[in-house]
Amino acid sequence: MPEKLKAATKGTKEMRAILVRDPNKLICAAVMSSPKLTEQEVEGIARMASVSDDVLRIIGANRAWMKNYKVAAGLTRNPKTPLAVSLNLLHRMNDRDLATLAVDRNVPEQLRIAAKKKIGKS
Repeated sequence: MPEKLKAATKGTKEMRAILVRDPNKLICAAVMSSPKLTEQEVEGIARMASVSDDVLRIIGANRAWMKNYKVAAGLTRNPKTPLAVSLNLLHRMNDRDLATLAVDRNVPEQLRIAAKKKIGKS
């Protein structure tokens, strides 16, 4: 356990990619707080369906990461993202992404309905 925590904060990109999927929430949180974590890695993690919803919630709560459109789009398309986080990001999506969300069967039904309504308004 202590070795995993140390690797999560100080390890390589590959180590972080493996450890972010760890079932232990403490290790996942350590990966997300790593100073070596790049924005490109966060984009990839936001799109991963194999990470826990806690990790996706951490990404959604970080304002610096949420300024990146690719991170926000990855979170909304991820089926594991908590619905509240996805719905809050919906207003930022462009029309093309809203159209794909409206027909995506992997996202929650409420998110699809909200995307369809948003397309109808614009």
